[in-house]
Amino acid sequence: MKMGTLIKIIVALLLLAAGVYLVRSYWPEIVPVMKEIWGTLKETKLRYVFLAISVYLLSVYLFSVRWQQVLYCIDYNIKVTRLVPVYFGEIFVNNVTPGGNMAAGESFRILWANKLFGISYINAFKTVFFERLVEAIPVFFLSIYILYAFPALEIRFLPSIDRLTLKSVHLFFLIFLAAGIIMWFFREKLISLFRNIQKNWEIFKQSFIPVLLLSCGVWILDVIRLKLVALALNIDLSLSLIVTISILTFILGALPLTPGGLGIIEGGLISLLMYFGLSLASASSFVLLERFISYGISSIIGFLYLSYYGGFKVWKRLREEKLY
Repeated sequence: MKMGTLIKIIVALLLLAAGVYLVRSYWPEIVPVMKEIWGTLKETKLRYVFLAISVYLLSVYLFSVRWQQVLYCIDYNIKVTRLVPVYFGEIFVNNVTPGGNMAAGESFRILWANKLFGISYINAFKTVFFERLVEAIPVFFLSIYILYAFPALEIRFLPSIDRLTLKSVHLFFLIFLAAGIIMWFFREKLISLFRNIQKNWEIFKQSFIPVLLLSCGVWILDVIRLKLVALALNIDLSLSLIVTISILTFILGALPLTPGGLGIIEGGLISLLMYFGLSLASASSFVLLERFISYGISSIIGFLYLSYYGGFKVWKRLREEKLY
């Protein structure tokens, strides 16, 4: 057995032991909350759940259309219906691999595109990179909206310490300062990256507007889906809070800590919702239903596509060659 595998097993066992200990220690407090969560979920309005699932499937379809527009630029005219399985396969790999949103899943998409459509690794990488680069634009503006919507946040570090009010303008300044420092340390690599972007801009510029509009459309659908989940549970969430949930899910899912952000996303979203006044039961019910759609259903569909189209062989190669 390899040392890396042994370490992972030991860490997993330690986490499992810690989880069992915490559950046993706080079981009397957990039971009432679980009953309340179950009571909330039993009252779920199924029509909103089905609508939320439909919106999620539509967003994956738009992702595929977006990729299709980029592929046009390198002379690949591929039907959207052939790209949808690849995207769901990528989602499945992301959900079961602790590699973050830009690692395992994207590497898998590049390999599978090469096998199915004969796209070279370099060209496939360029299309994926261009997609992500353009998607950063709506993410940036949504982040600005969040800072505008919540001008001040009160943060309590310890019970004995007074609250610290963190103004959005200060947070914005800190983000730009950190970004500036990072860019300074990696300036040579960033200059090289910028030159490559300039070089490839002529290839992909005709798809910029469609890709940008589709990226915005996907984020709008994500907000609609989260609103539908809230309506299904009869929870009133403001637009600004829903946008915050959407962006936070994206950020936490990008952290290469657990498969699909399991535990990280749930903990972060529940904490956020409780901060803004929801009870533990309501917050947990919302997150469970949302993750059932975005993690559970997507994983099942991705698994079926991988099984039918032979994607597991590509994934096996990805793991063997450690391409992420």
